[in-house]
Amino acid sequence: MAGFIVATIAGCSSDGTRLQPTPSPVRASATASPIPSPSRTISLASCSPPVARAALHVVHRFSVSPDDIAVDASGRLWISARTANQLFTLSPAGGTVSITKVTGGPEGIASAPSGIYVAQQNLNAIEEVAPQHRTVVAFPNHTTNAGIDGISVGPTSDMLLVPDSPAGSLIEVSLIGSSAPKVIATGLGRPVSATVSASGDIFVAGESTPGLVVIAPDGAVKRIGGFTDLDEVVSYGGLLYVTELNRHDVVAVDPASGASAVLAIDLPAPQGLAVTADGVLEVVDATTDTLYSLRTCGGG
Repeated sequence: MAGFIVATIAGCSSDGTRLQPTPSPVRASATASPIPSPSRTISLASCSPPVARAALHVVHRFSVSPDDIAVDASGRLWISARTANQLFTLSPAGGTVSITKVTGGPEGIASAPSGIYVAQQNLNAIEEVAPQHRTVVAFPNHTTNAGIDGISVGPTSDMLLVPDSPAGSLIEVSLIGSSAPKVIATGLGRPVSATVSASGDIFVAGESTPGLVVIAPDGAVKRIGGFTDLDEVVSYGGLLYVTELNRHDVVAVDPASGASAVLAIDLPAPQGLAVTADGVLEVVDATTDTLYSLRTCGGG
């Protein structure tokens, strides 16, 4: 794989050169996961029957097509609109706080203690948009495939997990210093989302086979379930939650067995998924231009 361009606050690497990625296993020990998780473990038996889109709670309706979503530490919602080059900030209740212009086709969003980070799909790069504006890293894309989709905070809060969608790999990017990104796993099809469980396991969702996988500390990749067209994955209470583009639904998944339960149906394009600290799933649908919400299994 070709090298990455890692940027300092000024927007370029310290010496202006490309840095070669270094293959690296997932860290065997990690600090507490930044993903919110209740103290109890929830089973699929506690999931409610599927809810049709028309019965879902509407949090916000957009005038442009939204894509991805993240929840920050204060509960505010950050939603990207790729084709409009906009980033929306909403209150926890769904009221508009601000609209920011972000160039390059903003897609995935990650909220870390150090700031808000956005994947620029057209540029195959990651930009910090708050509290400052800077290019964090740019990835080469030698394919005709669309660039980076989703990003997330890693096992520690000073790193990002970046599914390099065109290259089919998962990358670890440091948010401090200027160390080179590290390749965690390859051969992931078109990975578009990653999440870390409370136990430190890393799960990756893809728009193609193998669909949903878990990455072991030694870098081994194990498929979970038989998914083939996912767009998002988040972790909460011992379960995974994914959006299926081909089936137009939101599904809860037991990561140990691969068993699943459908929670919401009839979503034309569920492109964004996030979970709040109190167990509410925030679902962005790009076709209806709407942000919906529903409870996680067990009532959150």
